Amino acid sequence: MTESQILKLQEILSAVDNDLRERLKSAGLQIEYAIVGIAPSGAGIVRSNVGPELLGDMAELLADVADGTIIRRPNDESLN
Repeated sequence: MTESQILKLQEILSAVDNDLRERLKSAGLQIEYAIVGIAPSGAGIVRSNVGPELLGDMAELLADVADGTIIRRPNDESLN
């Protein structure tokens, strides 16, 4: 990706993040989330309403899912 494409992706993700924050607030919902965009080079762009510690926990969960170590959600629903 070119620098201008990365900047455009950052701009788009920031707009989505702002919209999500506003809509969650309007709905009276308080949840943690992370929006992640991955460039073809593997570079990640993250927009989130959580701090580094919880982002680390989310990263571990995603790694577990990717490794197939988590087969079912807690309420026994399939992941896919």
